[in-house]
Amino acid sequence: MDLIIFSGQSNMQGQTECLPYDNSAVNDAFEYRFADNTLIPLRHPVGENLDTNGHLFRPDFNDIPGTIEKSVLLGAWENHANMVPEFCRSYIAVTGKQVTAVHAAKGSTTIDYWLKGNPGYCFLYQKSFAAIQKVNPAHIFFVWLQGESDAIAGTGKECYKQKLLQLNKDLQKDLHIEKFGIILVGRFTGDERDDCIIHAQKEICAENKDFLMLTTVTEQLTQIQKFMNPFVGGHYNCQGQEIIGAFAGHTLGTYRLAK
Repeated sequence: MDLIIFSGQSNMQGQTECLPYDNSAVNDAFEYRFADNTLIPLRHPVGENLDTNGHLFRPDFNDIPGTIEKSVLLGAWENHANMVPEFCRSYIAVTGKQVTAVHAAKGSTTIDYWLKGNPGYCFLYQKSFAAIQKVNPAHIFFVWLQGESDAIAGTGKECYKQKLLQLNKDLQKDLHIEKFGIILVGRFTGDERDDCIIHAQKEICAENKDFLMLTTVTEQLTQIQKFMNPFVGGHYNCQGQEIIGAFAGHTLGTYRLAK
């Protein structure tokens, strides 16, 4: 069995408008739940709402700022869809391997939140380590979709790249990830601030063998309204998430097959 860690901000968390019409479990795929240390069949909604003590809580979907402040990790917003099931379905179709998914994401977070010493890394590590202990996977991969908040903050290209390098270094040491897969961040601010993060992610994948660009389809999808959540700007809808997951899962599966 392989283990895939899914991390980042709201588009990785999942902020879509609905569940897919077919919400059947993904064959040969499981989701690890930290709160009760269990594996469950992988289906929507994916993820856990954990407070700053690592306990389950019920988010207030009418109070996003309050929920963000109270939480350390968040599951799919309003219990709707995200990309994880379709990603794993695509990965399994290529590899024929069983998969455990670890969802560790939270909206409105900059990359700093996920660096070692900060709450995001602490709980990302705790949840992933517990899953590894339970599953004893053959391969461990990390999948990253983040950068919108750094674009808003005006984080520079080189600064963002250095932080990605540090995150990868710590994940390799602490969790023994084999590859840091990046789903290219989409266009969120609509100006040159997006370019800094987009170029940083593209360049680090081209320059460093530890990183793998899983898909750049996001850059196009954010320009096509039928793939975006009509109620929340800058976020993919259910169909968009499934497209992203299918492309990215196929890329990682192809890499895994070649090992």
